[in-house]
Amino acid sequence: MHKKKNKGNSLLRGLFVLVITLLAGADYDMQNNVMSISHTNFTHFNNPTTTNSFVPDVRKVHFIDSLVSTSYKKGLFNGSILVAEKGKILYAGAFGYSNIKTKDTLNVNTPFQLASVSKMFTATAIMLLHDKGLLQYDEDLRKYIPEFPTSGISIRNLLNHRSGLQNYIYVADKYWDRTKVITNKDIPALFKNNDIKPAFPANHHYNYCNTNYALLALIVEKISGFAFRDFMKTFVFTPLKMNNSYIYCKADENFIQGSAIGFSCFNRGGMRAEIPDYLDGVTGDKGMYSSVEDLYLYDQSLYECRLMKSSVLAEAFTPSPDDNGKTKKYGFGWRIRVGEDQKKEVYHYGWWRGFRTYFIRELTDKMTVISLNNRSNVHINNILCQILWYDKQAKTEGISEESDE
Repeated sequence: MHKKKNKGNSLLRGLFVLVITLLAGADYDMQNNVMSISHTNFTHFNNPTTTNSFVPDVRKVHFIDSLVSTSYKKGLFNGSILVAEKGKILYAGAFGYSNIKTKDTLNVNTPFQLASVSKMFTATAIMLLHDKGLLQYDEDLRKYIPEFPTSGISIRNLLNHRSGLQNYIYVADKYWDRTKVITNKDIPALFKNNDIKPAFPANHHYNYCNTNYALLALIVEKISGFAFRDFMKTFVFTPLKMNNSYIYCKADENFIQGSAIGFSCFNRGGMRAEIPDYLDGVTGDKGMYSSVEDLYLYDQSLYECRLMKSSVLAEAFTPSPDDNGKTKKYGFGWRIRVGEDQKKEVYHYGWWRGFRTYFIRELTDKMTVISLNNRSNVHINNILCQILWYDKQAKTEGISEESDE
């Protein structure tokens, strides 16, 4: 479904771009499609103005290669993985198929559905608007979405998952006509027309909810005049040269051929492709496609504060004050964990339509592990733990997967 261009909206978008501008002042192993620093030069990824004397541990590279390759051969991994440390890629590889039925092979540029890992990018969009003075975190969401039926919920509450709102997915399952694709713009009326009340008062406690980030994406559209997918392309993907990243919306049917297809395992071991349905018109909480290489570029941009000031970015990795002392901590689009050794880890998992995605950043050691998988029955927590704690005694209890959807 394509909408006709509106001259007024085009003018608004043009004005928004002007305001933003003024304010802004392989080598490959052909069997598994793997590359690592041992035989590939990755200097083109790194900021050429930065002097980086870090020397990778070749033993760690070989360990990761053996670990992932063995897991793939055992049927425990199908996807792409990238490991970076102190600004350099240690290892990047793609194993298996982007489409299991047609046997199309994966590579490190293949876009995967990020599922809830999309949320960190939605938060980035909100922080960009805040950085330019176009919104304040403690403003009521109804300032920008006046048609939403509940007042007293701030943008910060949405970012921190402390809104008390019910999950639009379950509301839509009960009340929405599934022959029609639901979009972000439909959510306010869905809640209003069916008298959907919050489960608890705003800021009472943390409760992970996809509605929060769907509304944040709608706020981005309301303020900027851009469709969310266009805002992300213009202000995030293009500046960071994330050329294999896009926001998918079923209402626009803008799936890019060559992107990975998600598969789920059913009875007797059969694999079935997951087909997007009426819920895939909503973006912000999910819907972004990206590759491990693009996500590495994003990861490095965060260290270098390319998109926004460091003081603005820091709030993304700061939990709500009300989360202090609690196990589950959430910043702006990132889960947060501080270990017994006081090392800080920010991360997110995603699970949707046959995809399982992982983006983990050890901020203290500047180590990043990104894994994108398109078989929902594959659990690689053990692999990730062994990579993250290579220098420690192997253990698997440190990362416990939490349901995102």
